[in-house]
Amino acid sequence: TTATSVSTGGLCTCAVLSGGTVKCWGYGNSGQLGNGSTSNQSSPVSVDNITTATSVSAGDVHTCAVLSGGTVKCWGYGGYGQLGNGSTSNQSTPVTVSNIDNATSVSAGGNHTCALISGGTIKCWGEGSDGQLGNGATSDQSTPVSVSNIDNATSVSAGFNHTCAVLSGGTIKCWGDGSFKQLGNGSTSDQNTPVSVSNISNATAVSGGERYTCALI
Repeated sequence: TTATSVSTGGLCTCAVLSGGTVKCWGYGNSGQLGNGSTSNQSSPVSVDNITTATSVSAGDVHTCAVLSGGTVKCWGYGGYGQLGNGSTSNQSTPVTVSNIDNATSVSAGGNHTCALISGGTIKCWGEGSDGQLGNGATSDQSTPVSVSNIDNATSVSAGFNHTCAVLSGGTIKCWGDGSFKQLGNGSTSDQNTPVSVSNISNATAVSGGERYTCALI
């Protein structure tokens, strides 16, 4: 079977296969492999009940996938609400993220998740302690909330405790934990709404790491 994309997380790896199924392998302690088990797996296992995936993103201890049609499903550790189903329970099989039916991509971070919505808006859910949900608050959210002041995003990347997005035209905005200057605005302050990254106007992609961010120019 041919893989069409792959994502490596903190403790596991997952791949979308041609045809729309997903397989994962690695550490499974919180159900992040999605096969109904919490056992580790040294070879790929099939994620339950997913046959129309278009992309997958493995976070620290949870995983999410976009399905054809624009819904999102997540599985694994849910202690901060990062599975998006209104609960803080772990899930060893996929659950549907509430109130999203037009996602084009998803990015799973440390304990939060963000989805790019058709039309250029972004929604995030999960841990919000550093402002990484971008909605002007620092509270956790177990269902998606809208990121403030973004309506023309072309991609989104959730880092460990921060998030960044490329906007149409090539600028980048970031929000969340800024203690290591990973928001790119010349500050070490946290930001609970998006701030512009300095001196970038022609980015085509962005990726948030644990305490840093990189952009493709």
